[in-house]
Amino acid sequence: MFRMNEAEALRVMSALAQSTRMRVFVMLTRAGDAGMGSSEIADAVGVPRNLMSSHLAILSKAGIILARKAGRSVTYTAVREIVIALGDHLRDLGAGGASEEPA
Repeated sequence: MFRMNEAEALRVMSALAQSTRMRVFVMLTRAGDAGMGSSEIADAVGVPRNLMSSHLAILSKAGIILARKAGRSVTYTAVREIVIALGDHLRDLGAGGASEEPA
């Protein structure tokens, strides 16, 4: 099981703190292992493709989504384990189990 530290938790929460990125993550979670292409995501969310590219880059850098290339197309999938680890980290904080100071 992946254990998340304070810096990792902040990185994930920061990436998901924007409504478009949260919507994208929820969509990708629901899409499962099949994932979705960037154009499909942009169209579903109603965001221009160039702006969606920036959102996807932020989510990818935070480790929340993965990009799989197949030729010229890229399929994005959610990394559910990261959010599960975030939930565990927050639960530990609530139980007084995390002792690390914020970064």
